[in-house]
Amino acid sequence: MPEAEPMMHMNAPQATDPAHAEPILRLSNITKEFSGVVALSEASVDIFPGEVHAILGENGAGKSTMMNIISGVFPPTRGTISVEGDVIAAMTPEKAAALGVAISYQHPAVLDDLSVLENLRVALPDRVFAGGDPHVIAKGMLEDVGLHVPLMARADGLTVAQKHLLEIAKALAVQPRILILDEPTAALDQEATDMLFDRIRAVVAKGTAVIYITHRLAELRQIARRVTVLRDGRVEGRALVADVSDDDLLGMIVGRSLASAFPPKCAEAAPPVNFTVRGLTGRKVRDVSFEVGRGQIIGIAGVEGNGQAEVMRALAGLESWQGEVVLNGASLAPAAVKAKAAYMPSDRHSEGIASELTVRENATFSAVDRFASAGIVDRRRELAEVGRIFGSLAVKAPGMEAGILSLSGGNQQKVVMARALLSQPGFILADEPTQGVDVGARFEIYRILREVSASGVPVIVNSSDAAELEGLCDVVVVLSRGRVAETLRGDEVTEDRIVAAAVKAQSHVTGDGASTRAVSDRKAGLRQLIDSDNATVYPLAAVIVALALYVFSQNGNYLSSFNISNILLLATALGFIALGQTVALLMGGIDLSVGPLAGFLVVVASFFINDGQAPQTIALGFALMFGVAVVVGAVNGCLIRFAHFTPIAATLAMYIGLQGMSFVLRDGPDGYINFAVMDFIGWKLGPIPLAFVVLVIVALVAERVLRHRRAGWQLRAIGSDEGAARRMGIRIDRTVIAGYVAVSLFTALGAVMLMAQIGVGDPQQGVSYTLASITAVVLGGTSLRGGRGTFIGTLMGAVLLTEVLNAVSFLGLSQMWQYLFQGALILAAALVYSTARSRAQA
Repeated sequence: MPEAEPMMHMNAPQATDPAHAEPILRLSNITKEFSGVVALSEASVDIFPGEVHAILGENGAGKSTMMNIISGVFPPTRGTISVEGDVIAAMTPEKAAALGVAISYQHPAVLDDLSVLENLRVALPDRVFAGGDPHVIAKGMLEDVGLHVPLMARADGLTVAQKHLLEIAKALAVQPRILILDEPTAALDQEATDMLFDRIRAVVAKGTAVIYITHRLAELRQIARRVTVLRDGRVEGRALVADVSDDDLLGMIVGRSLASAFPPKCAEAAPPVNFTVRGLTGRKVRDVSFEVGRGQIIGIAGVEGNGQAEVMRALAGLESWQGEVVLNGASLAPAAVKAKAAYMPSDRHSEGIASELTVRENATFSAVDRFASAGIVDRRRELAEVGRIFGSLAVKAPGMEAGILSLSGGNQQKVVMARALLSQPGFILADEPTQGVDVGARFEIYRILREVSASGVPVIVNSSDAAELEGLCDVVVVLSRGRVAETLRGDEVTEDRIVAAAVKAQSHVTGDGASTRAVSDRKAGLRQLIDSDNATVYPLAAVIVALALYVFSQNGNYLSSFNISNILLLATALGFIALGQTVALLMGGIDLSVGPLAGFLVVVASFFINDGQAPQTIALGFALMFGVAVVVGAVNGCLIRFAHFTPIAATLAMYIGLQGMSFVLRDGPDGYINFAVMDFIGWKLGPIPLAFVVLVIVALVAERVLRHRRAGWQLRAIGSDEGAARRMGIRIDRTVIAGYVAVSLFTALGAVMLMAQIGVGDPQQGVSYTLASITAVVLGGTSLRGGRGTFIGTLMGAVLLTEVLNAVSFLGLSQMWQYLFQGALILAAALVYSTARSRAQA
């Protein structure tokens, strides 16, 4: 009956009739191959404005590849992309953004080393923040998606769900014409999901085309008008959502009929108990108790952030706890609990897989002893067992020795599960086991968990999907504010009862809300202070002052104007070079060539900046110094980005080349520097060299750029997560090359100071600055892994290192003590900083 059709669409946005509208986006015969492997084959899809178009398919079906092609991350091997009828010759992230395409990725492009605000600023165009206070604008973006976190909090402190909301906020902020949402609700609870659907309906009502990737058929009915199904890289079918049944969709997705989503539950109403938790108390949880009967699966439920994840991590031995755990009648100590647990983490990328290992190694590294005899692994046994478990889980992989990252997200999750099963655990902890997993794989995981439970191994599942808990679990423990709010059994385990128990619970952890909030705020403030990149500046300043006072107590000449000036002059040369090294380390690289470059630039200067030379010749000498620095930095950057050298290999080759060229130009000290130039460079304001004042100003300006300008955010973004930075549209190659040019220019400034100190072109000078610059940067608190750092800390590190070397001489100690003190300082800085950060996070 025609009258019934609007009712079938009542929960879905009303779409423009395609008979009267042209598609805003058209993919025509898109094919994408990776090293000969076809990920998409002749795929064609039309996306219309003002409607939600769902894309379904198993993991590995080609959904994410298609979205990456639309957003410009991957170019298609063949086929065309048209936007409003115009064929796009070469789609790039920048061009996609200009055309109004925004994407929220399944694995959020969130940079852990940047703050929430910096993540927004680096990912979004400047126009989004124009005409207002960026903090107010950013706060509005977050509130729009129900995300309430401090703007200055570092993103590594966000939960998986909060990162997803941040990703969605970025996508919505640009008011896109085409919005791609890749598994947006995978980590969201029901409240956040409802909020997101409201926002989707609002943008669709304004004419935005939404491409919605999901594995949840219930969501499809709520939000989408049209659906396209991919299987094995091909379009398997397309239809209006109202005209297709779930069974038809499942048949297209997996190529077979699936009679039931969930295997039968435990037949016994009260089976013998084989796993008990009593009075579990730890971080964010208090007095949690439950028990599991043989053949039963117990679920942990609750609104996000109420202690579910903490219970799982405590039982996995990843967090300290008090209470009692009993397995098969035996009480287990915390160490024994950890040894018996097999943990499947919710965030498989950061905790579940080892990205550098193969598929086989990821599956067996926790159970390798099972396949070893006399310490030697029997590869045949290992492969046979892995093959067996992969077969039962239907793992799709190009091969056992393929990299784990070559697998789709769902197949990575299956490998995590295979590892848990291969370890022959005492009990299994599955934290969001089907998050981001397709329908077919989800059913396989349910079946395996039920089989494991039936074999006598206790299974505990934490899930934010109440329907999943209803279908899978025999008992569900609902948590609220870290305590058990309600325990549901048998027929009580329904989606409605689970949700009602979670949202209506009123239990508290300790004390009243105000005092708990006050503690939380204080801890947040402490973490923000300690987690700041500049947290090392204060202890470094204290050490500098304390060391100066101690040496002065031993030698009264230590704080003389002459010695202070000498320390600061030496620190200036090292400081400029160390600022450059900071740039390299922020990008996740390193530059071993800075020392020889400084020496080589002084040798070059010794041919031009001499007594009796015309001012034009002296100016030419300075121009050559900086010109050579630009060339060296550009070559280093190109070797790394285009010749695919590692930063160590590229800059080590440059180190050797520059040192050799120095000896070619000068076989010994020669070419004395103009005294007037040296006097000008060393000019002082009392005991303070003017050059040191310039160094301080340069460091402060560089620090401001690092924190408040796009160039600084992009630099840190690359060091934090190059893949995420690329998906944000950052031009990686250009930024890295510019970064290494900046390294060399800072080194050139250091070479000017070195020239004024030694006064002669000496090919043996400068080499020691490579190690010294790295030492100063590490002392200053910059991470060797990239993404985090501080120019101010580097400046302080250079001063402290120079002070230590000077103090050794004044105390009459041997040179051995210089190296001992340097090593001790680095170790102390690393230990103090890491310990402080871990306490702030606790």
